[in-house]
Amino acid sequence: MNKPLFRHIKKLLWQYKWKYITGAFFLLLTDIFQLISPKLIGWGVDYLNKGTLTFKSLLLVFIALLLLAILTAIFRFFWRMQILATARRLEAQIREKYFTHLQTLSLNFFNYKKTGELMALATNDLGAVREMFAFGIVMLLDTIFLGTLSIFFLLSISPKLTLYIAIPLPLITLTITFFGKITHRRFRLVQDSFAKLTDKAEETIAGIRVVKAYVQEEAELKKFVERAQDLLNKNINLVKAWGFMFPTIELLAGFSVLFVFLFGGLEVIRGNISLGDFIAFNSYLGLLIWPMNALGWVVNNFQRGKASLERINEVLDEVPDIKDSPNSIKRERLEGYITFKNVYFKYPKSTKWVFEDISLEVKPGKFLGITGPVGSGKTSLVSLIPRLFDIQKGEILIDDIPIKNLSLYYLRKNIGFVPQDSFLFSDTIANNIRFAKPDLSDEEIYKLIKLVALEEDLKEFPDGINTIVGERGVTLSGGQKQRIAIARALAINPPILILDDALSAVDSKTEKQILENLLELRQDKALIIIAQRLSVIQEADEIIVLKDGKIIERGDHNKLMRLRGFYAELFEQQKIESELEREEDELLS
Repeated sequence: MNKPLFRHIKKLLWQYKWKYITGAFFLLLTDIFQLISPKLIGWGVDYLNKGTLTFKSLLLVFIALLLLAILTAIFRFFWRMQILATARRLEAQIREKYFTHLQTLSLNFFNYKKTGELMALATNDLGAVREMFAFGIVMLLDTIFLGTLSIFFLLSISPKLTLYIAIPLPLITLTITFFGKITHRRFRLVQDSFAKLTDKAEETIAGIRVVKAYVQEEAELKKFVERAQDLLNKNINLVKAWGFMFPTIELLAGFSVLFVFLFGGLEVIRGNISLGDFIAFNSYLGLLIWPMNALGWVVNNFQRGKASLERINEVLDEVPDIKDSPNSIKRERLEGYITFKNVYFKYPKSTKWVFEDISLEVKPGKFLGITGPVGSGKTSLVSLIPRLFDIQKGEILIDDIPIKNLSLYYLRKNIGFVPQDSFLFSDTIANNIRFAKPDLSDEEIYKLIKLVALEEDLKEFPDGINTIVGERGVTLSGGQKQRIAIARALAINPPILILDDALSAVDSKTEKQILENLLELRQDKALIIIAQRLSVIQEADEIIVLKDGKIIERGDHNKLMRLRGFYAELFEQQKIESELEREEDELLS
């Protein structure tokens, strides 16, 4: 069953209905004024042909034509402002709706939808939709108004000649229908190809450091050129369809002119119509040729807009996997008591369990450390707390409330989350820190910078906290990015603070300083830290070791060392490595 094309924007279209109605009215007036001119010219020619045209009559015709030209220009301006400006407003609102919807979608959607494709929808596709509601509407109305009124005036001059014009019309209709389907299909392929090209460009630019590091500029250029060539080929196929459609329509419309010239000339010779009427008839025919040709443009424009809107609708049709439950609880401040009860979890579209039967708790003021081999599910575990993913079995509670019953907004406002990839925006250090709390003062920012041991680094930045960090924080080291990300999380003073291996890029001295500060702050916070470097979680109240989706060891540092299991073995290994590095540094110094 085909879904309505305008299902996501019908409210917006209804909102602008009067703009389009008044625009259509001004367009109708413009067409009427255009159509009066040939009648006046024909009247003047007849009087001239009879030798009865006076200077006064000529002056009246001149003034009337001038007035009509001025009125046509004025109303043409009005319909442009009503229709074309409204299409721009409509485009802006669709783009806002699209962007807003993207932010509601669950993380899993972005795992399989490429960034470049989503960008193409918000730019190239939306441009095609705008054109459909701008010149597409104009040409459609103009075709209807100008075509209908031209035929009315043509019939008033000579019904017989008007019939000759109608001969090619069925062929024009068939041509438009045939090429319209081809245009729709080929334009969709063009948009798909453009999305792939955009995605490749975005990916290469984002990973330019890796490209340069591995000297792969030529290889990346080759891949880009391949996609650019594919886009070119698909555009050429589309142009071929247009190339056949428009000349065919113009040729068929041209037959009307030939018929009128031949048979209309005979009518003048026979005295059935006057020379003025013949000239006026040809002028109206010239005006009618435009609607005939415009039909092709209308179909082309609407097929392009339809194909693009269908692609945008596919994203707007997406329903978030994770959303608020009916009557969700809106609690401004949580205490931060976290409980996992027999939790089972696997990713959407996967059959393998990431966790099986996980139970744990973290009380406010306590510090939970998490470690384990690569791929053991550490990140997945902490991602369940802010409901970035939902569990399949068991229950996760905060303050004895199932998190599925908590409002997503308030749940996440109470969690400071620092992921492995410390993403920074292309903005100042200060604005990155105050991202979740825009009213944060500079004084508060400096306190946070002290907490994350960034004071010394700050002295090296040209503009201090107002230094622009570049896209994704490209001008900073990994450790600096991590510390700014931690400061951003601390800025909201959350009752739950989660650091996912967020100290991996800092040196041992800085690590120790930051941990001391965090442990002082944890008095009213549930602190969860994932770490591969065990010195980071050595002071934790409880440490859990994950492996193959299960907790294989748990306890504080001393207890785990006595177990002589995975944790103890890893700790001893890291201790030896640390001593060797210290001895090497002493030798070098």
